[in-house]
Amino acid sequence: KVEMSTVYITQDTPGRNFLPAKKYGALKGLLEGNVQIVLSAEPVIRKLRNRLRNFSDDDFLLLTGDPVIMGIAITVAMEVNHGRANLLKWDKRESSYYEVFVDMFHTEDYYDD
Repeated sequence: KVEMSTVYITQDTPGRNFLPAKKYGALKGLLEGNVQIVLSAEPVIRKLRNRLRNFSDDDFLLLTGDPVIMGIAITVAMEVNHGRANLLKWDKRESSYYEVFVDMFHTEDYYDD
């Protein structure tokens, strides 16, 4: 059985069309648009850990909504996927998403000081 990639949308954003991201995988929302982090991030962290527990190199994070929630989602995805995450970034000019692969523990040194 071949697993299809999943595009995890950090927060529902009313009026935003996420359909162009479907070419990367099945769209799945993580949090409702009205979720706010006010006094404690713990409930959001718990939800995101549960919903991203199967995040892998085949999946993508589409970052939208509260910047703090975006940061937590990236952290949780990297926590379960060995420091790696595929992110989707919107290109206004092209009206499409492009991939940004992040590997926090990549050991090769690209820059010689």
